[in-house]
This record gives sequence, structure tokens and C-alpha cells, in this order.
Amino acid sequence: MVEGLLLSLPKRPDILAIQLAASFILLVLLAGVMFLVSPLQVAVSVAAILTVIYFFTRPTIALFSIFCIRGLLDLLWWIPGTIAGLNMLQLFSAAAFCLVATQLFLDLKRMQEHPLFQMFLAYLVFIIIGTLRSDNILANLDNVVRYTSPFILFFMVSIYLDKRALRRSLLLFIACVGIVPMLLSLYHLASGQMNEYTLHGYDRLMGAYKNLHTMALMSLFFLCVWVFWMTQVRSNFKRLVLLVLLGLGTLALYKSYIRTGLLGLAIFVSATLFFRKQYRVLGAAALMGGVAILLSPDLQDRFSDVFLIFDDEQIMLDKRMLGSGRWGIWTTSMRTFLAHPPGDIIFGAGMGEHLSMTLPWVKQFHARDVVLDPHNDYLLLLYQVGPFGMGLYLLMQIKIFLIAMSVWRNPLADRFGQGIAIFTGALTLTVIMANGISNSFIHRTSPGWYYWCICGLLVAEWATLKRKEAPQPGKLTEVGTAAVGV
Repeated sequence: MVEGLLLSLPKRPDILAIQLAASFILLVLLAGVMFLVSPLQVAVSVAAILTVIYFFTRPTIALFSIFCIRGLLDLLWWIPGTIAGLNMLQLFSAAAFCLVATQLFLDLKRMQEHPLFQMFLAYLVFIIIGTLRSDNILANLDNVVRYTSPFILFFMVSIYLDKRALRRSLLLFIACVGIVPMLLSLYHLASGQMNEYTLHGYDRLMGAYKNLHTMALMSLFFLCVWVFWMTQVRSNFKRLVLLVLLGLGTLALYKSYIRTGLLGLAIFVSATLFFRKQYRVLGAAALMGGVAILLSPDLQDRFSDVFLIFDDEQIMLDKRMLGSGRWGIWTTSMRTFLAHPPGDIIFGAGMGEHLSMTLPWVKQFHARDVVLDPHNDYLLLLYQVGPFGMGLYLLMQIKIFLIAMSVWRNPLADRFGQGIAIFTGALTLTVIMANGISNSFIHRTSPGWYYWCICGLLVAEWATLKRKEAPQPGKLTEVGTAAVGV
């Protein structure tokens, strides 16, 4: 095991050349910036160099590092300064994108056999068109990385984690990473952080995150991972530990008062229980949820907009302000988009133009200068890359859901295989909902990376089952009596 982690030179000369060239470039850059930035940034740069040197030699282990570092970098937003105008998160995202894309290019033949490869290529075409139609290509490269890097990691996870032990280890690794932000959130809750940040009349918990919605979405994701392990472990002690984590994590999510996160958790738990055919537990959970809503004025207030949408008796109600203005933003931005020339409607108005679609709403309802996204990730893609680009993204999610159902129904799938299928299927339904009511798993890098990582684990499990189903060369198969006319 230890020998597998040691650094060794790659056997392929093309990989060795890329490794040496990348290391040389990073060393030159480090020499130039080490006198201009803080010691902490120099340390991060050194870690990046070591990661590059290690990456092409041990790409599987590097994947573990990428998801670990990403989960922790979200908590280190307070690192001061930038390099070439990019903060640490942006630099890490760009570096990981370049490294993984290069590695996959070297294994392009394996990529071509992937069930989502052709759809991704078509999606990439519309991303490129949207980038070229942008008024400022350089300023919008960050969006290109946001919308494509999750798929690059998805392909790498599904291709390189071809062993069950690796898939289990990565899931366990992610579950452990999630404990860190959860504990930090509880620390900030105990220290009175909620008294320092108020939004829409509620004192909110951001925990150790810089952004409230990112905190809620990452909390939601880690809660989903812990629910998955709750269905897998057999030890009562482990179940108790997971129950504690779930309880504390749900408390932190609740104190954020982000409706997307709370609704997402309800959908995920309900879908998981439904797929596992635990209908009694599902009914009990629904009853407990109803009681919680009846006893919590905060929950009633936060979700009251859902009922007001269908209320036609309140003639003084401005429905455009429902959902923190979402209803008005969606309808106004859609009218603005449809007023564009046909080329913009077909191919999108270009990267970054989703912000211009909400300008009429901003000018009408905001006295100060603000910039708003559409508060809907599918509209965000629609306005930038058009209906075909947005449709391809949604089609890839639907394909993932169908693969999950295929693995779930496969008689060869064992406890873990069915578990990862149910997990991914329920998570996909949750993500589709979240993307439809907020900027969630598409525009936010970390949630997108982790979601498509889980999808990669599912596809790897699906590929393993396909190999089991395929007849082995030279092995005779049993022929039924009806087939020989007896």
C-alpha cells in the first residue's frame, strides 16, 4: 500500500515530458512571485508544484487530494491577496482543470467509450460558441471553468476509480472532509455569529464560509453523503456516530434559513426512502416534517411564498416579489431574453450576458447599483449558451438518473452497488430541483465538483456491472432445453 503512494517516474515519455515542462513553468513562476506575495501564498504555490509533479504519476491518488483540498479551500476564503488577479480558489480550480483535462486527453481512447462523452462534446461546442460570443472573453474564462471542470472531473473519476475499494475510499474520504466545515459551523453558531449577519429579517449562520448559499449547499451535500453511509454501515456504533453528524449538520443547515438547502434535504431523504421501499419510514418522516412545519413559525414564514403563488384573492399582492424576488426575476429576464435577435435566442447571448437579462428588474426594484444573476441555474445557462446548451446539460443529468435506475434494478448489483445507485438517483433529483430555483450546482464550483464526482462513482460502478454481464471469452454458456428443441 505504501509503495503505491510513492513517487515514481512515468513510463510513457509523453507524460514525462508534460510533467517536466509543467514543473519547470511553475518553478519559474514561483521564483518570480515569492518576493511579491505573502509566505502563505508561497506555501500554496509550493504545494501546487508538488501536486503537479505527483499528478501524472499517481492520478488516482491525486483525485483524492483534489476533492480534499477543494472542500477545505472553501473555508480558507480569508487568505489575503491574489496572483494574476485570481484568488486561491480560482487558481486551484484553473490548475485542477488544466491538469485533469491534460490527463484525460492522454487517455482520449478511454474517454470515447464513456456513455456521456458524445453529449459532453456537443455541450462543449455550445460553451465554446457562448465564449466566442462574449464581449470580454478573458473576463469570462472563469465561467468556462465553472461550467466544464465538473464534467472533466466526472470523466476522470469514472475512468480511473475502476476498483470498488477506491470508490468506497473516496466516498468515505468525502464523508470525513465534511466533518470539518460542520464543526466550524457549530463553533460559529456557539460563538454568536448569527447575531452578526441578518438577511430578510433572519439572523443567518454562514459558518466558516464566505457565502451563505455555498454554506447551505455544501452542508446539504455532506448530509446526503452521511445519509448514504447510514444505509451502508452495519455497526450500531457507526450508526450512532452518523446520527449525531446528521443531527448537528441539519441544525447548521436549518440555522442558515436557506430554503433551497432545506427543501433539497427533504427531497433527498424522501427519494432515498422511496427507492429503498421503506414506505412506512417515509410516511413517518413526512408526518414529522408536517409537525415541524406546524410548530415552527420560521418554517411557515420561509415557505409561505409557495402558497401565495397560487393565491388569486390577494389583489394587492405583487407576485413579482415572491421567493425573494425570484418570480419577478425569472419572468422579467425571460422577456428580456426573448426580445433578443434570433441568433442570441438559439446560441445564447454569450458568456456573462445572464447578468444583462436581469437589468430591467434591478433598475425597477433596486435604488442602488447591484448585479443579480437569474437565481436559476438553468436560466443562467439558457441566457449564455442557448436552449440547446442548457438542454444538453439537463439531458446529461437525466442520463445519470437512468444509469442509476439501471444499476438499482440490476440483479448483479450488491449492497454497495444499489446504495450508490439510490444515492446518485436521489441526489440528481435534488440537484435538478436546486438548480431550478437558485444558482446552485452549475454556477457554484464546489457543489458542482462534488455532485459530478458522485455521478462518476456511479458510472464506474455501472461499467463494472457491464463487464460482469459480458460473456467471458472461451467460457461456455448454459443452453436451455427449449433452445435445442428437446
